[in-house]
Amino acid sequence: MNSSDERYAIRSVDRAVDILAAVAGKNGVLTVDGIVTETGLPKSTVFRILATLTARRLLDRDEQSQTYRLGMLSLVIGARAMGELDLRRSARPHLESLVASTGETVHLSILSEDNALCVDKLDASRSMRMASFIGFLDPLHCSGVGKALLAFQDEPVRQQLMARMRFEPHTPHTITDPKRLAEQIIEIRSRGYAIDDEEIEQGLRCVAAPIRDHSGAVVAAVSISGPTTRVTQAGLGELARAVEACALAISEELGAPQKVTTP
Repeated sequence: MNSSDERYAIRSVDRAVDILAAVAGKNGVLTVDGIVTETGLPKSTVFRILATLTARRLLDRDEQSQTYRLGMLSLVIGARAMGELDLRRSARPHLESLVASTGETVHLSILSEDNALCVDKLDASRSMRMASFIGFLDPLHCSGVGKALLAFQDEPVRQQLMARMRFEPHTPHTITDPKRLAEQIIEIRSRGYAIDDEEIEQGLRCVAAPIRDHSGAVVAAVSISGPTTRVTQAGLGELARAVEACALAISEELGAPQKVTTP
C-alpha cells in the first residue's frame, strides 16, 4: 500500500484482510492462537474480528477442533475471481485478433447483478478512444454487451432482470419501454447478436455477441464499439460476423458444446 492509499485505509478492514490471508495461507485451517501468531494482532482484537467474519460466512468455525477455515462467502468470491481470470486469459488472444482485424475498441463483459461489468478492454488503434475502462458498468437495456447478456439468459432469469430495470434514458434512442425491449430480445436471440445504435451514447454504435461456457450457459459477451462515422449501418453485418466468430472462438476455449439450444 502506498502513502496515498494509506489515507483512505480503514484499520479494522485491514486487520480483517490480514486474518483472512493468514487462514488462507495455512492450508485454510488455523486456530485463534495461530492467527495471533501469524498476524501479530492482539488476541482480543482477533476475537472481535473473527466474530464478524464468521457471522458473514467469510470464515467458518469448527467447534470440535476450535479452528477457523474459509467460509462459503470466501469460496464464492474466490471462485468468481478465478472464473473471471480464466475467462480473460482464454479470451485475450481472440480479443487482440478482433481489434487487429477491425481497428475498433473491443470490450469483454460479464453479468454483474443488474449490469454488464467490463472485465477486459482493448482500445482501438484509430485516433478516437472510448472513455470506458475495466470495472465499468453498462446498463443491460441499452448497451450492446448488456443486451447480449440479457437476451441469452434463461427465461426466469431474464424476466427477473427486466422486472428490476429502471429503463433510464441516456440518449433519444434509448429503449425505455419494456415491451419494445422484449421485442428486440426476440430479434437478438434470432440473429445471434445485439446492437446498440446510439442508445447509450450519441454518435456511438456497438455490436455484441454472447460467450458460452462448458455447460452452454452464457457467461460473458464480447463487443466492438466505435463512432457511427466508422461503424456504419451498412458495415454492421460484417462487424457482426467478426464479433460472432470471436465469441465462438472464446466459447470453444471455455469448452462450450458445439450445438447449443437457446433456452
